[in-house]
Amino acid sequence: MQGNVNGTNFSSQELILLAHNSGGEGAVPERRRFRVLHRPNRQIAERGRNIFVLVPASELPDVAEFVSIANRRHQLRALLVRDDVQPSSIPQMFERAGLRMMRNTVVYSDSSVPRRVLSAWTQNAQEELIAKASVSKDRLFVLSCALQPYEVAFNSMPSLKRIPRAERANFTVDEDGSYIYWAGPDIHLDLDAIRAAIDPEARARAEAAKALHDSRYGAAIAKLRLRMGLKQSQIEGLSERQVRRIEKGEGTTYEALRRLASAHRMDLESYLRELAVNAAKPALEKAIA
Repeated sequence: MQGNVNGTNFSSQELILLAHNSGGEGAVPERRRFRVLHRPNRQIAERGRNIFVLVPASELPDVAEFVSIANRRHQLRALLVRDDVQPSSIPQMFERAGLRMMRNTVVYSDSSVPRRVLSAWTQNAQEELIAKASVSKDRLFVLSCALQPYEVAFNSMPSLKRIPRAERANFTVDEDGSYIYWAGPDIHLDLDAIRAAIDPEARARAEAAKALHDSRYGAAIAKLRLRMGLKQSQIEGLSERQVRRIEKGEGTTYEALRRLASAHRMDLESYLRELAVNAAKPALEKAIA
């Protein structure tokens, strides 16, 4: 279904962002696919799709009507509230605005949180990427960019068990939300691993998806190598056996991909982009070393 407000076409693919006053500073991704508003527009709240709102907590009353209308229509994807007041005053700010804390509400102090959420939606990767994480006692709490919460005990996963109690809160979330990283024990944790720990069926699905992903990318890596006229033994820093295993779909590492990109005289981003294009094709030519 499509509509038109003041000459603007609305479709199921559009993304609308109300960045109210100073609420959106530093939070909107540079590569954005949003129609950005700086003041509430009732017509857009009534007819727009996939609506996001960035606002300081102290200015919630200014956007309350817009938020309520979009939420009633089930088109409010996220209400991203910057905590420009004391944390204890946040509930009062919502009460002043006549709003309630909804499941799609995120209160943040670090602008990287809304930036991850917005970037993930532009890539249609909101279900796979992490918005933020926190630790309380023996549990890790994670929020996806689709605003789905997850909770996992540190003793429920072998990788998390390796993290000393004193270092549990010493982590960073990757810039785009791909993983959580503990530098001390050198542990990366993504949403697939968290879902697998919580739900055994999800583990099976994740393992099947990973096998398919590795197989497709292995074939794509082989195809690019052959296109460049390279032998498996000509990838500097990787043995012929390592390259053979990667191309068979047995998985790879960041460092191996970096070395493969270098051997192809490409930067890593360009190499990965080329791999993605080839891996997405319905059928890849069978590569023979």
